[in-house]
Amino acid sequence: MNGKVIVFKMINGEEIISKCSQCNDNYILESPASSVMQRTKQGVGVGLAPYMPYASGDITLHLPAITATADADIKMENEYNRLFGSG
Repeated sequence: MNGKVIVFKMINGEEIISKCSQCNDNYILESPASSVMQRTKQGVGVGLAPYMPYASGDITLHLPAITATADADIKMENEYNRLFGSG
């Protein structure tokens, strides 16, 4: 899972997308983003916003706060990388 873009579903319903640099007892996230539903001309779409934008460095995500994880869809991974990653 290291270096892959992962989607996390949190117990509060929030979804986070991030590269996971280390996965042991917790997940260490690099440049995590929250998914934000937004209205578009085509209907409803998903946007990305920085998660904890005022934190410095990597963010630790604790296992009890997570309900599910999955690899990001290729389109979402590409958009994440364009906005927050290597481009």
